[in-house]
Amino acid sequence: MSRVPAERRPPAPPDAVVFDCDGTLVDTEICWNRAYTTLFHHHGRTFTATDHATLIGQPMPVVGRLLAAALGFPTHHSTRLAGDILDLALAELATGAPARPGAIHLVHDLAARGYHLAVASSAPRTLVHQHLVATGLTELFPVVLCAEDTDRPKPHPDIYLQACARLGATPTRSIAIEDSPPGVLAARTAGMYVIGVPIHPDIALAAHLTATDLNAPHLRTALGVPTGETPACPVGNPPMPRGPVCCPQEATHAGQQRPLWVADDRASGLP
Repeated sequence: MSRVPAERRPPAPPDAVVFDCDGTLVDTEICWNRAYTTLFHHHGRTFTATDHATLIGQPMPVVGRLLAAALGFPTHHSTRLAGDILDLALAELATGAPARPGAIHLVHDLAARGYHLAVASSAPRTLVHQHLVATGLTELFPVVLCAEDTDRPKPHPDIYLQACARLGATPTRSIAIEDSPPGVLAARTAGMYVIGVPIHPDIALAAHLTATDLNAPHLRTALGVPTGETPACPVGNPPMPRGPVCCPQEATHAGQQRPLWVADDRASGLP
């Protein structure tokens, strides 16, 4: 099977390259998996691969609604559940998350060639900022768009269209790099050429090109940069703030109500 479908080849050179952040630039999935496993366990449920596939890449409001359905809560608990999982994830992420293999090297190579670069993420701004600071990539992305920057998150195309507009780029002449199905759909709907780098090989992405990581020679060739293997770059994140600062739209859960895992008698014992 051809890695670059005949009906759509990458623009050479692209007007812009727009990266997702969580799961694409930084391998945060193990942290989120531990957080989800903890939350599900304390509600008497088991976090499964199916649950993971449903939740990956979703914005926090959608995560809250999906959690309410999966854990058997009424929909009106979704905001509190989104806040609960965010707090658990922040505690995991505070210990550090590694950059995806090849991520730092690739971004530096693209910037050195004068490519217009942006980040378009469904994550809260504080998380994205933390990851970019920890990887040393902040100065290489003149445009960084996060959950707070759009009313219609992925899989809607708005955040990708906005990123291209900010860079003065034409979407159909630009490339998006994504790890999740909602992100790939958002970028494709925006008209972009999409490179998929799924964090797990069993995650199917409807991208124009897929690769196991950002070191892959065919991925670098599609982007117009020399091929070459580089090691993964572990990154230790400094402690991150907790609560509503990280996710203003979910702020009502902090300091006002006890987390659902404490209030629910099915799930006693979580610290």
